[in-house]
Amino acid sequence: MRHALLLTAALWTSLPAFAADDWTSYSNSRFGYSAAVPPGFTLGKEADNGDGATFRSDDGRSELSLYGTMLETGEFAGEARKRLDADRAAGWTITYDKVTNGWASYSGARSADILYVRGIALCDGNAAYFHLRYPRDRLKSLNSVIGRLVKSLRPAAGCEQAPQQAPGAAQH
Repeated sequence: MRHALLLTAALWTSLPAFAADDWTSYSNSRFGYSAAVPPGFTLGKEADNGDGATFRSDDGRSELSLYGTMLETGEFAGEARKRLDADRAAGWTITYDKVTNGWASYSGARSADILYVRGIALCDGNAAYFHLRYPRDRLKSLNSVIGRLVKSLRPAAGCEQAPQQAPGAAQH
C-alpha cells in the first residue's frame, strides 16, 4: 500500500501544471460566449471594443486569444474559410482544417510556432473564436489543453441556433 501511495504521489507531482483542475472561465456578454482558460495563462489584455481578451502563458511563450465577431455575410462557414485563408496569407502552413456551418477548426505551423484555431457560430449572426499560438516543443503537452478548450468554447445559454456540442479537437 505504501508503495502505491508513493507511486501515486510521484505521478501526481510529475504531471504538468495544466493537468490540475484549476482552469478559469472567461465569459463575453457582448457576443454571448464563454470558454475555459487553462492554468498557467493570465490575462494580458481585454479588447477595448469588448469583443474578447488575450491571455499569455506564464513563461511568455504561448498566447491564447478569445474573441467574438459579427459575421459580415451572416454565414459562418464562408467567414471561417476567409479567416483560414488570411492565416495562410500570413505565412501559416495549414496542416489540418475542417469547416462546417456550425463550427470550424484548423491548425498549422510557421517557423517554430504552432497555431490552433477554433470557431463556433453564435446567435444573431455572430461567431466566437479562440486562437492558441504556442512553440512547437509544447505540441504534445498541449494536445489535452486544446481538447478541453475546444469543448469549452460555447454560446451563452439560450442561443439555440449555435451548436451546443462541437466535436473534439483533432490530434496534431
